[in-house]
Formats: sequence, C-alpha cells, structure tokens
Amino acid sequence: MSIRGYASPESVYVERGRISLNAWRLEGIAALVLLMLTACASSYVVDGFFVDGTRGFKIPVLRDGWRQFELEGTDLAFRAEPGGQVAALFVSCEGEQPIPLRILARRLFFGIGTKRIMAQEPILLNGTEAIHTLLEGRLKNTEVMVSSYVAKDGDCAYDLVYVAPPELFQDRLPEFERFARGWVLTEKGSRFQVPGSTLR
Repeated sequence: MSIRGYASPESVYVERGRISLNAWRLEGIAALVLLMLTACASSYVVDGFFVDGTRGFKIPVLRDGWRQFELEGTDLAFRAEPGGQVAALFVSCEGEQPIPLRILARRLFFGIGTKRIMAQEPILLNGTEAIHTLLEGRLKNTEVMVSSYVAKDGDCAYDLVYVAPPELFQDRLPEFERFARGWVLTEKGSRFQVPGSTLR
C-alpha cells in the first residue's frame, strides 16, 4: 500500500545563474512514509518514451541538453545543462481520492515562500483533466518561477513540474511544455508499445 505525499522544492537555490536542487522534502500529515514507487513499477524506456505499464502512462524523455538524474521522491527528473533548470515527474498512487485538482496543485507548492500565482487554469492533457499553474515565489531566499501540471486518474495523481530562476525560465520552458503535453495515460497492467518500436 502506498501513502500519498507531496514533495516541495524548498531546497532549490541558485548559484551564478544555475539552479541546484538538493532535495524535495515531503510535507504534511499525509506524508508518513517516503516511497520510491519506481522500485516496484514495471517501467522502461522505448523509442524516446518512459513507459510505466503498471500504473499506465507514458511520457517523452527529455534530451538535447537535458541530463537525467536521481531525485528522491520523483519518478523521472532532468536537469538542463547549462542553466540548471529542473523538470520532474512525481507519481503517487493510493486508490481513488475525491480531492479536487486545485487542492492537489496547492499542496504541491508547500515550502515555497511569498507565493504569487500568475496564472491557473483547467486544461486537458491528451484527454485527461488537469490543472496548469504558473507561479513565482522564494526558496531559500532565492527567486524562482514554477510551471506545473497536475492530473489524476482513478488511482494515481501525476505532478509535472518545471523550476527555474526567473531570468532563465523562458529558455527551457518550450521543452518542458512538450514533455508535459506528451504525457498520456495508457492501459494499466499492459506493456504499451510505441508505434514503430520493436519491443517484444
């Protein structure tokens, strides 16, 4: 059984224009146990897509100046080089939860100080209801901007997050947008095959 927790990017700091991320600390009463969900999921990369057959989703892998790295609490995380902007996917599953997307989005930003939501709107991500938030705030006395997409299905919630210093935010935003909008739900428990792949 998994217990849903929300990671907050409160350990992000900027040094010489580069954003660094030490850890994403789980916040709130519900965050009793830190689970590395990918350890028990049947996930793999095929034809440029990260595919999770157990939880039923796929998402394109960031390349061309992005380096994948281990970030505790995430299923997938990338850092831009140069620049240090961070893009990450968080997935948590604990069965159906009647929590509105706006509340899920709000919990995602625990730990960010002096928050100002610049824009927030419901959208569709490949047919799945989601909420997009553009936010600015402070982390460890450093100004940051955040773009996030939060979606859910019957069992899981999906948080796609991009964090960058304001002066570097636009540089990699289009790539994050393609990453986020490439996320799509697939049939749970199946080995999704990207068209044209030779996966057996």
